[in-house]
Amino acid sequence: METERLIDHMLDLYHLIRRASHPVGREEITQEQYWLMRRLNRADAQSIGELADALGITSSSATTACKRLEKAELVIRERQLDDERMVRVSLTEAGRERIAAWQKQRRELLARLLTPLGSHEQDELQHILEHMLQAAGDPVLKERGHAEEQSETHA
Repeated sequence: METERLIDHMLDLYHLIRRASHPVGREEITQEQYWLMRRLNRADAQSIGELADALGITSSSATTACKRLEKAELVIRERQLDDERMVRVSLTEAGRERIAAWQKQRRELLARLLTPLGSHEQDELQHILEHMLQAAGDPVLKERGHAEEQSETHA
């Protein structure tokens, strides 16, 4: 069945991208550390409790992950002046740079994967992916489409 073969190829591609570009797959950091850094990159400084809740892990696991990331100079932990029990964690500039480097590596890999495709094939793939994402209810695609509609009505 062709659908099964297509699904297998999509999964193969997903795993290839993940293995080649994900820092956990390359054993740079643990999965908890990765998601913690991603969370801090989106939400800025947070308490250990907020991080643990957001990631679905225990406070002690969040603390351990933060201590290791602090040792690697990727995050900074600061005690609050008004409550010394409260520790807020934020990314360092090196942490932000590391996340940017991971994102760049992933984009470069995807660009290399697109290289063998001609411009017509890339256009077709773009259309197919947009259609699939739209059918899946991807919120980023919806925002992008809304922004494009707005710019067209104001043009």
